Amino acid sequence: MKCPAGGKLDHLLKRNFFCSEIRQITMELAQQKCTTYRAGSPPLTRKETFELLGEVPGWSLDNGHLTRMFELDDSDQCVEFFIEVMALSSQEGHIPDICMKESRFVEISYYTYLAGGLTLNDFIMAAKLNILR
Repeated sequence: MKCPAGGKLDHLLKRNFFCSEIRQITMELAQQKCTTYRAGSPPLTRKETFELLGEVPGWSLDNGHLTRMFELDDSDQCVEFFIEVMALSSQEGHIPDICMKESRFVEISYYTYLAGGLTLNDFIMAAKLNILR
């Protein structure tokens, strides 16, 4: 498998077994599309995870999950945001764990359960949500 040269995330593509085709990984995370996970594909390594974490400001690791708390004005805005998140996540085929707290916080957590860890899809979705809010 040969990867496009010059991309700072090329090494992720080389081991991205859940990707059905070679994709140019040099484009922004938010512009990428989630791919279907293939059974047996490994999660990201710790090094890859921390490299990608720097690409998604506001997100952190919580018990192995990629997590962010979004603060909104009220419960109505939380519900609207929840609907936006779920619509985008459904389009991408990568659904988060999501929770509303105190009627003004929405906690979103990504984790690829079939991989038993984080995958590139989790970071793609985090980048897309950063654009929403």
